[in-house]
Amino acid sequence: MSTLSSTSTSDQVADFFGGPRCAGKTVLITGGNTGIGQDTVRVLASKGATVIFTSRSKSNGDAALAKLQEQCPGAQISYMSVDLSSLQSVKVFAEEFTQKYRELHILINNAGVMACPKSFTTDGFENQFGVNHIGHFYLTQLLLPLLKRTATAKEPARIINLSSVANIMAPAEGIQFDDLNADKSYYRWGRYGQSKFANVLFSKELQRRYATDNIVSVAVHPGVIKATDLWRYTDMWTNVTFMYYILTHRHMAPMPNEHLAEKTIPQGSATTVVAAMSPSLVPGGYYADCQETSAGLHKLANDEALAKKLWEYSEKAISERVAKF
Repeated sequence: MSTLSSTSTSDQVADFFGGPRCAGKTVLITGGNTGIGQDTVRVLASKGATVIFTSRSKSNGDAALAKLQEQCPGAQISYMSVDLSSLQSVKVFAEEFTQKYRELHILINNAGVMACPKSFTTDGFENQFGVNHIGHFYLTQLLLPLLKRTATAKEPARIINLSSVANIMAPAEGIQFDDLNADKSYYRWGRYGQSKFANVLFSKELQRRYATDNIVSVAVHPGVIKATDLWRYTDMWTNVTFMYYILTHRHMAPMPNEHLAEKTIPQGSATTVVAAMSPSLVPGGYYADCQETSAGLHKLANDEALAKKLWEYSEKAISERVAKF
């Protein structure tokens, strides 16, 4: 993949690996109604995949579907609604999906929220942690039986978690288990970094637990793409707090300059397409700028005990809330 780089586009990546890599595969991508998610849907569907994307609202889903069908005449694209801030919504969605589809080759956990004011999910999780990690953790758990049934030794099922170089903005201890609901403090960028670091830990622990089931799990940093809805909560003040957070949190490793260059939407979705199509994906790897890398990772990214602790916390927290449905 040496010819692919930070400036490669999603179409260039797809052409590099070739259409047959997607043909006949079923792909689910969360948050595919806008931004890099929508572009990922477009590219994979145009190369022959059956792509189902999710949207929280029906109006946004309908609008995105109409646009995608116009861009990709004849492609197999559909959408389903799910609210990742509600575990009950995730459960209903997973039940409907597994009833409707007999195979799932690739799951792309793409949806997310960034730098929002302090708020909480339906189930009481701090919003960024709840949507970016907990919602996708639960969705993945519910879909794992289908992924395992679809997977083969020759063609493992893939789980792609959209993380960010912002994972290094997580606290020094990685995950604030003693204040996950932000009762003590709330720095929006720190909380975003923690949720993105959780994506990295989840990807690695998922790989350790399910490698023998022909599952390949990776985390992806798409890049800085400001022309997306992810930036809707940012303004001059949030940019000031961003700089303050960096200056006052000395545990952070330097953010790689190449990972901070602003990208277009097709450049931003390119690394996701690499993760979906590359025949030589590194299990448990972290990808940025179309390459597997260790640059831009929190110092505790390979801490197996921490990843296990997060997994066990997530399972317990979810089961307690689901039991109340």
